[in-house]
Amino acid sequence: MRMTGGRYGLMAMVLCAGGLLTPPVVAQEVRPNGPDQQLVTRLHQLGQDEIAMAKMGETRGARADVRDFAATVQRDRRAADDQLVAYATRKNMNLPVVEEPGGALEHSTLALAPLANSPAREFDYNFVSTMVADLQAVIDASTAAERLARDPELRAIIDGNLKASTERLMMAEGLQAGIPTPAPRALQLPAYPAGVSRTQTGADIPPPAALAR
Repeated sequence: MRMTGGRYGLMAMVLCAGGLLTPPVVAQEVRPNGPDQQLVTRLHQLGQDEIAMAKMGETRGARADVRDFAATVQRDRRAADDQLVAYATRKNMNLPVVEEPGGALEHSTLALAPLANSPAREFDYNFVSTMVADLQAVIDASTAAERLARDPELRAIIDGNLKASTERLMMAEGLQAGIPTPAPRALQLPAYPAGVSRTQTGADIPPPAALAR
């Protein structure tokens, strides 16, 4: 029996509905330098920021539990970051782009400047508070990355790191609850030379020549 194009298309639909034919599955393309590389690059940079912050905490922390926490963050985050880089290597991603992303100036030194400038008596509180905010940002970014990742292997890596970040966040919040909030600093006004008034500046007094007229 000869079928026209319309009848053949209708017959194919019926066979598919009855399970006799399986429609072709279009695989989602995973390109080495595509969207997944952008996700790996971003997560790698967040990991480097977290490691740098933890290194400062281990060096400057006054409390032993703060230093121990910082050391744990460094160890765990380095392992997670090494896993990301190893994945990028296996997938033939552009490693120079992954390891040295654009906009790196916004991270490391500049990002850590407020914490680096904290007085010693306030450092532990500021460090733990900054870690809480940083870990929450990492969790938010990882959650979005897991949803956007195309490669199932990458999604599995992100999921594991996401769980570890959640555990570190709980540790940081526990530390934060046990560190007293520093007293607010007193505002120091700039010094004036002796005999100079802050209110009577003389700006509204006319010069002597004007008064002599």
